[in-house]
Amino acid sequence: MRWSKTRAFGQHHLTDKRILKEIIKSSQISKEEVVCEAGTGKGILTQELCKHAKRVVSFEIDRVLYTQALSYLSDFSNLLLINTDIFKVNNVDFHVFVSNLPYSRSKDAIEWLALRKFRRAIVMLQKEFVNKLQARPGETNYRSVSVIGQYCFKIDSLFEVNRTSFSPQPQIDSQVVRLTPYENNCIDIQTLNTLNYIFSFRNKKASSVAKIFGTNQSSYLNLNNKRIDELSPQDLVALSESLKNIVSK
Repeated sequence: MRWSKTRAFGQHHLTDKRILKEIIKSSQISKEEVVCEAGTGKGILTQELCKHAKRVVSFEIDRVLYTQALSYLSDFSNLLLINTDIFKVNNVDFHVFVSNLPYSRSKDAIEWLALRKFRRAIVMLQKEFVNKLQARPGETNYRSVSVIGQYCFKIDSLFEVNRTSFSPQPQIDSQVVRLTPYENNCIDIQTLNTLNYIFSFRNKKASSVAKIFGTNQSSYLNLNNKRIDELSPQDLVALSESLKNIVSK
């Protein structure tokens, strides 16, 4: 069997056209908007995006799928196909992000989107990951990606997608969510990296973590005796902002 980045990343191709229509409907794309798609795959979703958008920029990391998509989608003059890892690209401008993500890249996608300016994202994610994304402080599933997602976006669960809608069939059902950026809740790459780092101390008291880095930030953040994984997204981002210059040294 030929090695494929698609297999390596665990991509499952959407085959249910009813779900495809729901994604397009939920995206509410206008003819004035530029759409960015992560994972062209077989191009089934891509062609529908091209019919609704002013322009579509679609990224496919797998060379075989990219080559097939070039032929399959050759009639669309408003499509730019790029054979690279989208999450290593910083200079792409778009209004709407739409994707059926490989499950292994879900965290990459949330972090990448958190650093971008756009209007909305319609993303299909593994249901288990959505639970993690929406987890509250103190819960077992509460992670750095929960903080990033909830701080940067209004997260709306739109509809569930049964595993039988894919080929090959995954082990768990999926969920389509809409991410709408909060206008004033922006983070930079340094804050994001610091947040991921301090979450490695998730079971320690936040005041103790601040002292590890030679500073005492607990007074103005009102951290009290809470552990890192008990802090709100707002407090954790504030803590990361205050520590990022120290952590980066």
